[in-house]
Amino acid sequence: MKKISLKQYIFSFCIILFLSLIAQSILNPLFVFQELNYLFQPYDLRGFAKGIIYCSVYLLSVIGIVVLLGVRSAAVFAIIMLLFFIFYAVDFFIQFIGETRGFSLDKFTLAMHEAGHYEFLVSYIDYIIYALLLSLLFISILLIIRKVLYKTKYSSLYLLFIIIPTAGVYFASTKISSVTLSSFPSVTKFPAIILWYRIQPKTAFIERVLDENITTTREASYENIIWIIDESITGTYLSINGYDKKTTPYLASLLKTSEDITNYGIVNSVSNCSSPSNFYLRLGLNPRGNFDFMQAKLTLPTIYHYAKRAGYTTWLYDSQTSKDTLQNGMSIYDIKQVDHFITLDRDIEQNKRDKIFLDDMEMILRQRPTEKKFIVMVKFGAHFPYLLSYDTEYTFFEPAMDTTYGGMTMENKPKLINTYLNAIRNNTDRYLEEMLSKIDLTDTAIFYTSDHGQNILENDNRIVHCNKTNIVKNEVTVPLILFAKDAKKIFPVVEGKSYSQIQIFPTTLSLMGYTDTVIKKYGKTLWEGLSQIEKRKYFILYQGEIGIYDE
Repeated sequence: MKKISLKQYIFSFCIILFLSLIAQSILNPLFVFQELNYLFQPYDLRGFAKGIIYCSVYLLSVIGIVVLLGVRSAAVFAIIMLLFFIFYAVDFFIQFIGETRGFSLDKFTLAMHEAGHYEFLVSYIDYIIYALLLSLLFISILLIIRKVLYKTKYSSLYLLFIIIPTAGVYFASTKISSVTLSSFPSVTKFPAIILWYRIQPKTAFIERVLDENITTTREASYENIIWIIDESITGTYLSINGYDKKTTPYLASLLKTSEDITNYGIVNSVSNCSSPSNFYLRLGLNPRGNFDFMQAKLTLPTIYHYAKRAGYTTWLYDSQTSKDTLQNGMSIYDIKQVDHFITLDRDIEQNKRDKIFLDDMEMILRQRPTEKKFIVMVKFGAHFPYLLSYDTEYTFFEPAMDTTYGGMTMENKPKLINTYLNAIRNNTDRYLEEMLSKIDLTDTAIFYTSDHGQNILENDNRIVHCNKTNIVKNEVTVPLILFAKDAKKIFPVVEGKSYSQIQIFPTTLSLMGYTDTVIKKYGKTLWEGLSQIEKRKYFILYQGEIGIYDE
């Protein structure tokens, strides 16, 4: 190493720092400086220290790259370049679809939850190609730097040095508020993010307990209580809520002719992302509740605990996950409260999964007439890409997308919206029509909602949901419908009141026979409604931290 001059190292460092700053955010090369400006702001006494720590760890990460480029072994260097290529490509791809920071804990967590749907990436095929080509360009530049400047190579033992900046990224991001994992170079943030993901879930394996003193004090209102949590259904796109195209003609007809449906209209979801929405719905954890969030997230009993205590047999149908795989924050302890956890193998087509579960649920309701049943169905619904979520034989709105390849462009927006409307027509309207033709509502209450809505290229944003900044309102806009015998009378929509998805949990507790003391902990029921002056509130998961946002 002594044969390489200090000047060569400095020159290498400067070039790689420049490349790192560009790669950090291709569409916003000044991102790091904006991050430094934010951290150095004297919003508290630690602001200067945070800025210094971030700057130091970032520069240390660049030094790590300088060291990695000088390794002597050709085989080891080839492995390093392959990893660099993958890291850069993934980072660039995420940037291209609208995430300034690129690869992040949120996106990695989402990818883990969506691991079974990797084929959906074909919708972004153009951005994938761009990312691969740009990554190849960066690797080529690094190869040139190595060839020109690294006249002398050194032992692979120096690879151990990379542990220092990676550990710095990990600890700076996990221990210091406002310093985020995604704001560092790919080479060091990738292993740090993966490490955090592997460590973090362990906190979810605390067994939840429902206080033994909590019991029902009266008979349940219904023998069967069903939650249908759809996927990606935006409340504003339903014609029963005023949309100009007839996406829900059956439901519109039902509203006019039947007393067995109550439409609460357009309401907000708990979050704009599937995993937290399903998770917090199951816990009754909501932005309006009087909870210490982190403590409640780990210890609150689930709706299944309450259902079991009330004498219900419990079911969870999950169309989205693979066979016997838990998702949406469900732990091995939580599943103990679910008597029947039903999933499907991956070979079942997406647009057939919900129908299979509907048939199974209908059979259960018919064959077990005297047993109290609490059922949650997590639908595949209108999951992006929308073309795969319904049988194209039932295409009502045209022109629609005829392929999932490269669909996320402004030129395709009209087709993309029509495709989404077809998904709603099939997965909401036609699905609920079939459901009601099979299920007797005499002693059954069914709540229908969705985990979150969709952003379809609004503000030129290509991320359909789970945005952390510049959140499109439709991402947190969902329907809420209740089906029961004489629902309009028993569950009236009160003039002057608004409603929210978070009211499903306390309303269900009331139907199960729990006391007002238990119910009020989780907020107002649907009978009470919410004041229209109260702003919509929802959770946003950001770098492992939770924020409560309102409009």
